[in-house]
Amino acid sequence: MTNARQTGDGSTRRVPVLRRLRMRHLLAAWAVAVALVLLWQSLAYRGLMALAAEWEFDAFGRYYPAMTYLLLVVLLGSPVLWLMRGRADDHLPGRTFIRALLGVAIACALGSGLALATMIAQPGDDGAATRIVIGSSSAEGARAGVAVLVGDVIEDRVAGLSENLFVARRSFRFAPIVAPGDRGGSAPVRFFAEIGADNTLAMARRDGALQGILKPQALPGELVRLFRYAGVDVARDYQVLFATRDSLTWPYRVIAVELSVVALLCAAAALGLHLYRERRRQAGGKILPD
Repeated sequence: MTNARQTGDGSTRRVPVLRRLRMRHLLAAWAVAVALVLLWQSLAYRGLMALAAEWEFDAFGRYYPAMTYLLLVVLLGSPVLWLMRGRADDHLPGRTFIRALLGVAIACALGSGLALATMIAQPGDDGAATRIVIGSSSAEGARAGVAVLVGDVIEDRVAGLSENLFVARRSFRFAPIVAPGDRGGSAPVRFFAEIGADNTLAMARRDGALQGILKPQALPGELVRLFRYAGVDVARDYQVLFATRDSLTWPYRVIAVELSVVALLCAAAALGLHLYRERRRQAGGKILPD
């Protein structure tokens, strides 16, 4: 389908308007999808984000999650810049680009809400604690929730990371826990515990046990890699004991805030472009029709 447009010399030229609009809508959807998929990969330590993290560890000795995410979004989402392309007599991006910004803002707002809902659904610190002796039958099929772990902490296999994100900074450390008296064993490690920055065990009880909130497979992917490089055989069905619910839900809170900030910035940019467009229209400026 084409649309006729009158030129300055009175002649009529045919322009494939519908095809151009479909391409712009497709590119806008691509940009939103790239941002969300990379966000999931960053959280799950999968795909391109994991490959980029592995390269950064090898090249720089550390991982920059926020900067990596931004660079990959810009690189893979760069085709959206086509939305800003106009003809030689056009001075402003069209409505499709403004709608793309609004689409990103809405997607980020929805992602922020999803992060908050996921945070709320995390195990709480109320209820009776389940006592789990590592290496015994009580450790089989351990469920998420308040738990007391009995075992030996391997202090010389502590792994930790420092995250410098857009809106927060945090350092966290974890240590493997094995069955009592089995420090030199070769069995895969199924339990890890959060520890303090000075290697003090978080929520340690007088009887030597550790109390906290148990959650399955909750180590950041970077730490799983570090543990395996240190010679720790991490079991596939491992569990992590967090000292508090705040430390358990911290990543979800940060993600929710970051997505909210991006949503506000995109919405503000879309509003600014719309107002500028309207002022130019009223002043007789040339503007892309779509």
